[in-house]
Amino acid sequence: MGTTCHHKYSTNVILYHRIMGQSEEAITLKIIIIGMVVIFLLSLSVIVFFIIYQRRLLAQQKKHQKAESDYQKELLKTSIQSQEEERSRIAKELHDDVGAMLTTTKLYIGQISSELSPDELSMISEKISGFFDDMIHSVRSISKDLRPVVLEKLGFTEAIDSLVQTVRDSGKIKISFVNNTTDSIAKTKELNLYRIIQELITNTLKHAEASKIKIEMKNLNKILIIVYEDDGKGLNQEQLQYRKGLGLKNIESRLSVLSGSIDFLEKKSGMKVELKIP
Repeated sequence: MGTTCHHKYSTNVILYHRIMGQSEEAITLKIIIIGMVVIFLLSLSVIVFFIIYQRRLLAQQKKHQKAESDYQKELLKTSIQSQEEERSRIAKELHDDVGAMLTTTKLYIGQISSELSPDELSMISEKISGFFDDMIHSVRSISKDLRPVVLEKLGFTEAIDSLVQTVRDSGKIKISFVNNTTDSIAKTKELNLYRIIQELITNTLKHAEASKIKIEMKNLNKILIIVYEDDGKGLNQEQLQYRKGLGLKNIESRLSVLSGSIDFLEKKSGMKVELKIP
């Protein structure tokens, strides 16, 4: 009887351990499955996030590239427009000044004949000589506008000195120029840099209602830095955001040729810009 009870107890213990073993295996399996599902979901979330992030980044890049492309097209359009306006201006000056004087000179030359008295011939000769002097002066003036003589003969800083002195002599505005550069400026860059400063001065005189202009040039790590400022009414945010005005577009167009940049610095009143040219 005791042996039978002991046998039943042993059998129950074995069954209990088998059941418990199977239960532990089932729990372990469930934990493994749940863990795999969690890892899968996390991996899927990371992949989806990465795909969405990449798409947004690509969309931003495309938007930026389009904006940059539109900006470059606008600069090219401005450059062409500026060239056309310059050609039109030169054509007008040649037609109105030189052309008119040539026509008048031709009329005076047509009056010369053997029947004229020496006094009449002398008077016509003086008139013709005067017209030729005026034509030479006009052609030189047009040539100077195309490439300033002082820039050609003396160099960039002397040309800016001359430009500043011309503005100063007008008595309309106080202007100063400080040159702290240590490196020479390449000849190929001089004309564009001269025109940029000329354009900035012209904008100040036309629109800023300023009383003072200050121009400073210096070098920093082989980069030419030009700081230009005035105490006028400055530029509003809309002008800065959309780069309105042909003058500003001309400046940026010339800077793009020089691989340079322009930054508008904060100032309580007036305008302050920093140009960087490598």
